Amino acid sequence: MKNIKILEHWLNEELVGINSLQKNNDEIIILNCYNVSGANNVSHYSTPLCETTIESLEKFNSDIWTTFEVFSNRLEINNEYIIFGGEGGMGNEGFLACTDKSNDFLWALFFTDSNPFYKIEFNNNEIHAYSSSNLKYRINLINPEIIVIE
Repeated sequence: MKNIKILEHWLNEELVGINSLQKNNDEIIILNCYNVSGANNVSHYSTPLCETTIESLEKFNSDIWTTFEVFSNRLEINNEYIIFGGEGGMGNEGFLACTDKSNDFLWALFFTDSNPFYKIEFNNNEIHAYSSSNLKYRINLINPEIIVIE
């Protein structure tokens, strides 16, 4: 069942402003996003940490919502989904969202340190989202909590 609160915030161009996958049924998957520095490079990771709900998040912090602005192209996939992305309320934040072809919200990914996403592509059932921090996020279309950062 669709969650009215998340849909209302979506229509007001707001998402939960924490590292998470937010779905229209009120399922929130908190993401553990971190970097590991090596001798010659930095590796970036995003993995699922736990599930929660809007109600549970707001119980402990009533100010979880942040605005977003679309920066990327809108990509239609299989005449079924529309994917796009952009920036959260601050310059270091980024988001990716998926709607159905009627523009009804299905899910969104929000990252606090990705920087904005400016370009979206689709290849082999993966969304390829490019952030202004020169990283590519590869996201599984069906299970968007599966993320590889290059």
